[in-house]
Amino acid sequence: MSTVETQRDSVLVRAASVLRRVFENGYFALFMIAALLLWNGLMLTLTLMPAPDGALGQFTSDFRRWCLNYDEQTGSVDWVYAIPFITVPVVLGGATFAVYYRQLVTAARRPLALFVCVGAALLAVGSAGAGLYWMSDAMTPIAQGQQPDTPLAFPAEQLRVAITPPAFDLLNQDGERVSLDRFRGKVVIMTGVYSTCPHT
Repeated sequence: MSTVETQRDSVLVRAASVLRRVFENGYFALFMIAALLLWNGLMLTLTLMPAPDGALGQFTSDFRRWCLNYDEQTGSVDWVYAIPFITVPVVLGGATFAVYYRQLVTAARRPLALFVCVGAALLAVGSAGAGLYWMSDAMTPIAQGQQPDTPLAFPAEQLRVAITPPAFDLLNQDGERVSLDRFRGKVVIMTGVYSTCPHT
């Protein structure tokens, strides 16, 4: 066995040992439960808090409308949609607590471990929440009341035309049959959307 292979195997063994300790000593479980509690707090806040003004308010309203079937007239959410957001983390947290009970008690008695695990969970959930907000429509210039300086450029420098789409015809919003052949020679952008969504 060469020196390079020996060093690589040594690094892999050390990495596996560190990972095993993280999972066996309750640190991962402590992080997981903290992250699930913080995530539930974020979901409850987005569900129940009054929508503030500005982009954050638009994000909150959009989140409720798309994820919780929010009714703007009554100001209420459909709890059939909201309950899975809340119960899934509770079930996962309960299972984690049941499996790692002894390790959790030991890890929670170490202030540094508690601080690191809860801090890492706060960072993870905060990053996820910031990512949701950043990717939302609330962050577009038009949503923020600004007009874009330049029109958006068409992003494709080269269109993929090697694959021929299958022939089909569908009903449009006016009840007319439309086939793809009708648009031959033109750029066609297609997407699939839900017209109804009885289950999230």
